Amino acid sequence: MDMPGSFPASSDSAPRPRGAPGDAVAHVQALSLAALRHRAVTHPYLVALGNGTLPDPRWALADFARHYAGYSACFPNYLTAVISRLSSASHRRALLGNLSEESGHYGPAELAILADHGIERQWVEGIAHPLLFRRFCEAVGGGSVSDADAVDDHVLCWRQLLLQVLTQGSAAEAVGAIGPGTENIVRTVYGHLVRAIDRVDHLAPQDAVFFRLHTLVDDDHQQVLQQIAIDLAATDAGRADLRRGMLKALQLRATFWDWLLARALDPVGADDVM
Repeated sequence: MDMPGSFPASSDSAPRPRGAPGDAVAHVQALSLAALRHRAVTHPYLVALGNGTLPDPRWALADFARHYAGYSACFPNYLTAVISRLSSASHRRALLGNLSEESGHYGPAELAILADHGIERQWVEGIAHPLLFRRFCEAVGGGSVSDADAVDDHVLCWRQLLLQVLTQGSAAEAVGAIGPGTENIVRTVYGHLVRAIDRVDHLAPQDAVFFRLHTLVDDDHQQVLQQIAIDLAATDAGRADLRRGMLKALQLRATFWDWLLARALDPVGADDVM
């Protein structure tokens, strides 16, 4: 199935938050809740992957890893793009903290949380998140990811279209895409992956640390972006753009899941799936 070249309204579109138009906090909270109900988060592919009900669960997990690696490799670029769009110095500084963690740098509080959950410091410290995902990909049978650009066209389309949202729309649209539409849903989406990974008995804990790491420390990233979104929701235009950016990011992800589901339902003919 083809990746979209535009972003038409769909049945997955989040409802417009109701309430006082000037209530920026309520607006952003409503967007966050709506994102968690979107098909990008509740997708049958994620549910089946987590439940182990696909025809070949091991193959499907390796296939996910091989293709998602192309998205993961570019995530620091997405954050950098959003930072460049922000006019507020305090907003930029806050997101630079998120970018630092994406590069493998954590504060004492984050390291303590990870240690409490059995994640050893040497597994993650100083290791950029795309490299952590590459480790997982190779361990789960997704192959060696030596070139982030050697990816399927579906992944390239997702990356390019998301980057367009982050660089060509307003700052509020970019924050809506990377905040409510991305960081806000990470814990829930990756929860399905953790369940799938738990059934793979040959994986060492450090090889799958990418997902557990994100389910534990991404709350700070989400809170930073939520506050920036609240500041940008002070106007009608800002609120509309936040919602629009969120929906674009979610729809791109849902379409990617559609493609992976079609592949997972027919592993033998997967390479013929368009």
